[in-house]
Amino acid sequence: MSDSEIVKEFLVESYENLDRLDRELVGLEKNPHDRDALGSIFRTIHTIKGTCGFLGFNKLEAVAHAGENLLTRLRDQQLTLNPEITTALLSMVDAVRQILSQIEAAGREGERDDSLLIATLTRLQQPPQGPAKSEIAPLPESPSEAAAMPSSLGDILMQRAGVTRAEILLAVKKQKEGDTRQMGEILVEQGAARPADVLDALRIQQVSRAQASALDSTVRVDVGLLDKVMNLVGELVLARNQVLQFANRMKDTGFLAASQRLNLITTELQEGVMRTRMQPIGNIWGQFPRTVRDVALGCGKQVGIEMEGKETELDKTIIEAIKDPLTHLVRNSVDHGIELPEDRVKAGKDRTGRLILRAFHESGRVNIEISDDGAGLNGERIRQKAIERGLITAEQAARMPRRSHIIMPSSKARKRSPW
Repeated sequence: MSDSEIVKEFLVESYENLDRLDRELVGLEKNPHDRDALGSIFRTIHTIKGTCGFLGFNKLEAVAHAGENLLTRLRDQQLTLNPEITTALLSMVDAVRQILSQIEAAGREGERDDSLLIATLTRLQQPPQGPAKSEIAPLPESPSEAAAMPSSLGDILMQRAGVTRAEILLAVKKQKEGDTRQMGEILVEQGAARPADVLDALRIQQVSRAQASALDSTVRVDVGLLDKVMNLVGELVLARNQVLQFANRMKDTGFLAASQRLNLITTELQEGVMRTRMQPIGNIWGQFPRTVRDVALGCGKQVGIEMEGKETELDKTIIEAIKDPLTHLVRNSVDHGIELPEDRVKAGKDRTGRLILRAFHESGRVNIEISDDGAGLNGERIRQKAIERGLITAEQAARMPRRSHIIMPSSKARKRSPW
């Protein structure tokens, strides 16, 4: 594999990981003791740091290294996640994404200065000043953290239970001499490991094998190649149609049977290729928790996001086309639709607003709804702004509907602004 291919593979994998980091960091802020999420975030940044160091991207390595050090403190429970740390880590993700974009466009990191971000990440590694906090008992190791361990039972026991290589070799020697017991049983009898250590190691080994099996069942395909196959299938369908028309005028039963089989195979191939382009809408919804958090934080609001129907699939082209409009609608709901906490309390609502994203199939179509429990948009204010900016005339504004939203039976407001 050439250097350019290695860099391309690194960029593709890193982009996928960064999209997942946004979701995991926002989720971790709500549940700081989620060891699964914290372990996944740490491993992702560690992988990016190690790979960019190998490829010579020093600026990217410096940013990732500072973030990794902060995550190490969180993982070791020397720090507790708070909004300031979450914001800094999200800023690190943004910086990594920007550097990757520069590498993709120009093949190098560019002239950028991330010293302020690195200094912030370094500062946050220090424990807060104040009275000493009580010791927190370490949480049990999670399966996802365990998946990063070696799959060999002996290696796992050496790393986690302090079993020596000599003790492992002695157990292997006994097995070769005819001892039919498992390695763990032999080590327990020798006093080299406790039963609990062996059970823990076996659990980690099972998780590692399951992950390896899942990875072996998938393959990454270039979108350009997929589009080419799609076009070829389209040409095949046209040729199939011509053959069927010709076969209908023929009285050769053998040729007619062959054309029917061609028809069946081509139809199945077309459906299969179409499915490869289908993606769950959750792929783009995954960025919205981060968007909602950032906008709500900037507006001084508290907003929670709920998603229904994330598994609903759409063609990749449609997914890309609706990404920006959906993002705009989500930002508008948080920025303009949902009230400030104080105003919500006065109106008898919960301080935290609710933003609901829903996707579902109906009558052969995919419907996407974005609703919230806010007060809605101020139609008259929008009308006046549109007139002031010359977007519409006063006469046109007078003819427009007065309502800015429709109250649904569930008392949720669905944005239906005519502007």
